[in-house]
Amino acid sequence: MDNIQVFMRIRPLSEDEYRRDRTTESAVRFVSENTVSIPTQRTENFTFDFVGNESCTQHDVFDAVGKRAVERCMQGYNGTIFAYGQTGSGKTFTMQGARDEFTGPDDELRGLIPRCFEYLFDRIAQEERRSGGNVKYLCKASYIEIYNETIYDLLDPMMRTCVIREDIKKGIFVDGVTEETVLDPTEAYSVFMRGTHSRHVSATSMNRESSRSHSVLMLMIQSMTQTDTDGLTEIRESMFNLVDLAGSERQKLANTSGLRLKEAANINKSLSTLGNVINSLVDIGNGKSRHVNYRDSKLTFLLRDSLGGNSVTFIIANVSPALCNDAETASTLRFAQRAKMIRNKAVVNHDMQGNVPQLQAEIQRLKQQIDQLRGPAGNAAISTAAQQASTISSLAGPRAAAAAAAASVVISSREHQLTEFMLVLAMRKLGESERQKSRYAEIIFELKDKVDRTRRQMLQQQLLLKLYKCQLSDMRAKAPETQLLSAENNALREEVSALQQALSAQPDYTELLIENMQLSEELDYLHSAAGLLDAQQKRPLEMPADAQEEAQKLLADLVTSKSLVIGADNVPPIIPDDSVYVGLEEQLKRTQHDIDDLEMQRDKLEFQINSIEEDWDYVRNGTHQLANASSVENAAEIIENTMDSIVGDQARQTWKAISSIHASRQAQLH
Repeated sequence: MDNIQVFMRIRPLSEDEYRRDRTTESAVRFVSENTVSIPTQRTENFTFDFVGNESCTQHDVFDAVGKRAVERCMQGYNGTIFAYGQTGSGKTFTMQGARDEFTGPDDELRGLIPRCFEYLFDRIAQEERRSGGNVKYLCKASYIEIYNETIYDLLDPMMRTCVIREDIKKGIFVDGVTEETVLDPTEAYSVFMRGTHSRHVSATSMNRESSRSHSVLMLMIQSMTQTDTDGLTEIRESMFNLVDLAGSERQKLANTSGLRLKEAANINKSLSTLGNVINSLVDIGNGKSRHVNYRDSKLTFLLRDSLGGNSVTFIIANVSPALCNDAETASTLRFAQRAKMIRNKAVVNHDMQGNVPQLQAEIQRLKQQIDQLRGPAGNAAISTAAQQASTISSLAGPRAAAAAAAASVVISSREHQLTEFMLVLAMRKLGESERQKSRYAEIIFELKDKVDRTRRQMLQQQLLLKLYKCQLSDMRAKAPETQLLSAENNALREEVSALQQALSAQPDYTELLIENMQLSEELDYLHSAAGLLDAQQKRPLEMPADAQEEAQKLLADLVTSKSLVIGADNVPPIIPDDSVYVGLEEQLKRTQHDIDDLEMQRDKLEFQINSIEEDWDYVRNGTHQLANASSVENAAEIIENTMDSIVGDQARQTWKAISSIHASRQAQLH
């Protein structure tokens, strides 16, 4: 069992951080070569397997992490490399590099992934040359991202969604993901960059190209070794995962809103689940009984073997040296230190293949070896060892004789254990071959059943064909009647075509409809004017005489006006002008924009409210735990854990006050 290897890398200070802090002082202080601390956060010392300062190069990271991971994968172990840290801490630069294209081995800024590609295929070529062609390698690449808890296939042009499934033999795998065979570093990097260009990336105040999703590049490395003696084939298969996690971020520093805020919430949720899984695994390693919630996040469920399972795992903790980011830096280092305590159970993934006679011959050979060790030959070997021991005793004394006898017994015991192990392995292979044989028998039975069903269908089709032939002969016998029907059918077709031509010669229905609507509008207008005139004539005494004469004159002009005559040239249009539609569309767009802004503000407020509620929940829980604390050390641990969980400034101040009150009470009691 091996612990997870953790490597820390400090990136150089950026211009924005320098303008904010007004100093080049680093928040990270080196205690020793591989031990650091954060003085501004008053944290304990953090010790890792490798610590790279601001001058650490890409080659240094590869030598410390990438080369070791590739070597273990070549031996048949599963391997995983995580890049963890806050947004803008240099994770993508560490994994990918500074450029979006593969520039070859002379580029000093190329990241961990292209260097792993180069070293992997170089090692494959060395192994194939060394074995003289008996070892063949196959590499397949697939690339996915986890965006808002949805898995997307980055190598698919349509960006299809995929699902995670679990199988007894295959373990955890992504169903339906695209797998492409790669033969050299350039082809592998081309596949990687094709998926990278489809990844979700956006700008925040902390990073101009912030990754908004977790990406996982999966390399399946398979080797087939053909033995010359017995014809068996040894297959080793390893899965190499290169994981670029999205960075954790605080809303008040990243200034995200709307969709970016939702993305940040999902990122922080998945990273929180990852932290909970690591805490549970650490507790299990300390002998406590815990349930590990792998299924709470797609990321932890997919990489379950990398966390406490069958994998050799490396974590690169990227941090910022800025004083303004000291809290996030301390949180990243605490995460990395907890992850270092996890112990994985990595094993070589190998298998033996061959036909049944070969496996049976191997079993017989191993049985003969066991019989030789257990039978007279084995006793003869022991007696020979005893004679050698007596000879040595006569020459060098009893101590040398005892040592020689013990060595011979140890050698025989080791050979016996090795032979028994090979026998058990061969028996397993024989049992698997028998199961394959039974499966093949079932497949043959199903194929025979399908052949029988196909034969029955062919007989049915032959009967139908005979029936159709009989009907065709009857129709040919009634040929005169058929000719009459065809002549009538042709006449009907000609009549239909004539009607279609007549219909096409008619004026456009739309123009007639518009003209009818215009005439109806004009007629309604005339009726209203005539009704007004009649009402005015019936009530001549209700208005002064001069006003009545003026109204009659206006009505007469209105009735006799050329613009109201049916068929006049200047008929008022009933269709509004385009400017009206344009104004309405602009008003609708402004309204929709206002609605979107309000929704974004609402989401932002809801996120802030939830964050504040979570902080006060932490304060209440911490207060309750302090009241029930059994010792001073337990109380100190509760205070520290609660302070790490609280984000808001007001809640942190309140918790500091509660902690100081508790400390003063404990001091008075003691």
